[in-house]
Amino acid sequence: MPTENRKAYHVGEGSEGEHVITFACSSAQARREGGNELNLTFEEVSFCRRAPWADEFAGQPFIPAKAYHDQGWWLYCNNCETQLYEDAEDEDGNPLQIVYAGRHAYCDQDCKDSRDKLIADANAKGDAFKEKVLAERPDLTFGEFSIGYPHITMSATFKFPGCQYGGSVRDQEDSGELHWYIAQGDKAAWDLYQRGRAA
Repeated sequence: MPTENRKAYHVGEGSEGEHVITFACSSAQARREGGNELNLTFEEVSFCRRAPWADEFAGQPFIPAKAYHDQGWWLYCNNCETQLYEDAEDEDGNPLQIVYAGRHAYCDQDCKDSRDKLIADANAKGDAFKEKVLAERPDLTFGEFSIGYPHITMSATFKFPGCQYGGSVRDQEDSGELHWYIAQGDKAAWDLYQRGRAA
């Protein structure tokens, strides 16, 4: 559906409930789609009204956090989850130096740096996991690697000659120790393959 026909609507479940901006061609469509996003039925939606300030973001992947704050919405810090109002203050009554980064907002640059470091560390662990797996078993054909942020458990799938299902490898407890798993239906083929490698 062309984005030029879609308008922004503010959909909510009351003053204390959750709210969302959705893009639709009519109020009824917005009420239905916004309600779905909030896990509400059509009747449970308390209100659905136009939000012309957000029309410019139709067809975009997200509405920037700064745009929400400019309209009086509050957000949570993407690192420490502090509730952020546009005029939020720290413990000493000083205005927070809110940092906006796309769809996210942070209390200050330290909070953003902390989040960036967490993501960088997780991605570095993922890269190290992939290197270790490929170095330990260069004979296997690896498929999907589920590594880096936001994965907690690093894993990868693999195939080997004669397999029907394949297997997976994990760093189960972030210990650096690799745990290899083979589908039960491939156990005989794996044992045969391993014996052939050892010969």
